[in-house]
Amino acid sequence: MSKRLTACFAAIAAAAPIVTALAESPTTLYSFTAPPNGVRPAAGVVADKAGHLFGTTYTGAANGTGTVYELFPPTKNGASWSEKALHRFSGQLRGHYPQSALTLDADGNLYGVTANGSINDAGTVFALIKPAQTGKPWIEKLLLAFNGKKIGGTPYGGVVFGPGGNLYGTAGYGGDHGAGIVFMLHRNESAKTGWTETVLYSFSNGSDGGYPYSVPTFDAAGNMYGTTLNGGNAGNGVVFKLLPPTSGTAWTEQVLHSFDASTDGNFPRTGVILDANGNLYGTTENGGAFGWGTVFEVSPPTGGSTTWTETVLHDFDFGTDGGDPGQSTLVLDSSGNLYGTTEVGGTPKGGIAFKLSPPSGGATTWTETILTSFPSGTQPESGFIVTADGKLTGTTFFGGTNNQGSVYQLTP
Repeated sequence: MSKRLTACFAAIAAAAPIVTALAESPTTLYSFTAPPNGVRPAAGVVADKAGHLFGTTYTGAANGTGTVYELFPPTKNGASWSEKALHRFSGQLRGHYPQSALTLDADGNLYGVTANGSINDAGTVFALIKPAQTGKPWIEKLLLAFNGKKIGGTPYGGVVFGPGGNLYGTAGYGGDHGAGIVFMLHRNESAKTGWTETVLYSFSNGSDGGYPYSVPTFDAAGNMYGTTLNGGNAGNGVVFKLLPPTSGTAWTEQVLHSFDASTDGNFPRTGVILDANGNLYGTTENGGAFGWGTVFEVSPPTGGSTTWTETVLHDFDFGTDGGDPGQSTLVLDSSGNLYGTTEVGGTPKGGIAFKLSPPSGGATTWTETILTSFPSGTQPESGFIVTADGKLTGTTFFGGTNNQGSVYQLTP
């Protein structure tokens, strides 16, 4: 299983699920302490080639407005992981309270967003430039200061590199209609920040969706996929596709699924991932058969149809199988299994880590396996990445030795 996960991972169930026994307790790599260090990691981590982990804390540091941190693996058997704050957010105009995952480039530089700070408290896009010499400080660069108006505001999903080596992301508010945007940043040395923003699409909060909190996903053709928290036919959010322009700069939106009722999920927050066949997988924060969220699949048209099809793979019931997976990124392995977390539910109601296995042997429903159930109040909301050793690695907002949050691993 670990080899399959290492070979293929991406940032990815039935009305009557089969829930199996707990597999193991998580291994805590690091417990956050208290200011002046960061605490309360709301987002997951990214890993570099050396196995170092990078992430953000929502609060902590000297003035309580969050950090970017690096975790160093042990240098010998029996030693502990160690942490270093690479950046402490300190100024209103330069952003604060980060709650999204980071992106690494090929040179080891970090890119991220803050949903707060800047003009009108509308958030920022920032970079941390890796020093050329070990021990020197990382340098923060402000790439974009949102104002909550035409250029957007309140980015929650982070940024990713996409076509042309540009950075792409969403902002939850602002734009032409005030209901959020999809944006691109491209390098421009003549600009004050060295980058220039292009708004690719402005949501209206009508049938096209509204208030995107997700990070974009791209297919091989350069099409972009994502979700909006609201809008659509019933105001419960949509899964969308943006097609790049054949000329000019305007992208074209196609709504692939509009969440219409509580039975198919409400309020998709984190975006979707793609498998090799073009199927999309994601989670909803609420809704479903029991009101505690879903894992869903949206499949491309077949047989001459032009309609995409949504299938609910799992309904969470806040029992042993967890509840509210809406802030969890999903991981997909090469066997088609999905991995994620729920913020609450489980035996002590502190959230779970789960695996969803596709139907086999003539079955028609997906099977849920509880990998672990967290203590009450832990709140493992970030989902996973898969590190080079094949382990699932995530964060908890609370919990850890000091109840200030933790970074942990599970062996699937």
